[in-house]
Amino acid sequence: MAFPIRDIDLIAYDERGQALLLVLVKGSNDTSAFWAAQYRRNLLSHGRLPAAPFFMIATSDRMYFWHQRDGGPEEELPQFTLDATNELKPYLDRLGFTREKAWGEVLESIVFYWLNDIAERGQIRAKEDPSLRWLSESGLLEGLRRARIEISVVQ
Repeated sequence: MAFPIRDIDLIAYDERGQALLLVLVKGSNDTSAFWAAQYRRNLLSHGRLPAAPFFMIATSDRMYFWHQRDGGPEEELPQFTLDATNELKPYLDRLGFTREKAWGEVLESIVFYWLNDIAERGQIRAKEDPSLRWLSESGLLEGLRRARIEISVVQ
């Protein structure tokens, strides 16, 4: 089921075809949790962020995650921040890009491949790497294990 949403780059669908994770990929560097919270608030205030249990803003240096619940505050700091520099480095190296030069469709593709890999091997990695524990404890990894991840139709 295509889920054409402006501002959303990647979507993970659960086994029922419902949006599980919405991902916005930004070419920004040197971002902060406060920046991410404001960006998410702007999307929510303009009605441009549909309901989904999880939301993520991915940049080349950080990934920000929210486990969204109905009626939650609009401006909320991410519940989890992941160092994208380390997570995305193998993908950047394979494609011959540096973090500073990966933006647009290149960064979107890299995040897409990372998401597919984390969906397949995330539970194992979370047991070995404490920095990924939130992804497991939140239920996101379990959901992604059975998810179909797609690039959004409208961008």
